[in-house]
Amino acid sequence: MNRVIQAGFANNKVRVVAVDSTNMTIHMQKIHDLYPMSTVILGRVSTAAILLGTWMSEKEKVSIFFDGDGPAGEVVAKSDNNLNVKSYIKNKKIEAMFKENGHFDVQKAIGEGNLHVIRDMELKDPVTSNVEIISGEIAEDIAYYMNQAEQIPSAVSLGVLLDKDGVRASGGIMLQILDQSMNENELIDYEKRFMSIPPITSYLDKGNNLRDLINIFGESDYIEEKNAQYKCDCNDERVKNSLVSFDIEELEDMKKQGGIKVKCEWCSKEYNIDEKDLEEIIVGKGSKNA
Repeated sequence: MNRVIQAGFANNKVRVVAVDSTNMTIHMQKIHDLYPMSTVILGRVSTAAILLGTWMSEKEKVSIFFDGDGPAGEVVAKSDNNLNVKSYIKNKKIEAMFKENGHFDVQKAIGEGNLHVIRDMELKDPVTSNVEIISGEIAEDIAYYMNQAEQIPSAVSLGVLLDKDGVRASGGIMLQILDQSMNENELIDYEKRFMSIPPITSYLDKGNNLRDLINIFGESDYIEEKNAQYKCDCNDERVKNSLVSFDIEELEDMKKQGGIKVKCEWCSKEYNIDEKDLEEIIVGKGSKNA
């Protein structure tokens, strides 16, 4: 279970979301066979997708795409309003890099580049926002996106805690100021409350409750709890459809080789596409081109 709690404060002028994504990050590390450095990065980005997913309208989906020039390569996470999440990182075997304080140097692994956030509201075209990667630490970049692209002052904290046995804790918290007409003293108070929160992974690792974390912000107007899950929607039909983009000559070569194996980048599941499957795809392309 990956618990998610969201609450409103100050007559719903303020919104806070907290996530315990520990089980999801353990699952991701296993299915993608990630090195520790890659686990930290993908865990943070996937948790960020949950935070943004709670903010999406019904049937809306959000994609977070870090496109930096560091060794991590592409890092992508997607979530829908029901908090079904899937994600991948291009480089699953990043050698560990550390800062002087002993923490993983996520900034160096991500590098410079752009953050793309895509909101698919099932309209004609998804809405894409592009901002510069200002930090590479993920949390600061998500907050920057919220402030710049969505015009919602926000603060975000993300973390993944590892030891020699694997993932110990993973989570995140986001503060959003939905009404900027709040007076300065109120804003400063919420900022201080956010800054008083201990590192989210240390908090979770000690077995603390997310509701107690939410209560730091005072008496809530409402409080809701959900569960997030890692869920890939790949299947045989989707995999076969992905091969339609290949030329007939390339498909014929695959057929001569006795078929191919296709690995889903989101969940690492392998699909065997045999000669019969390839012949059906070739015939289908031929009929469309006729």
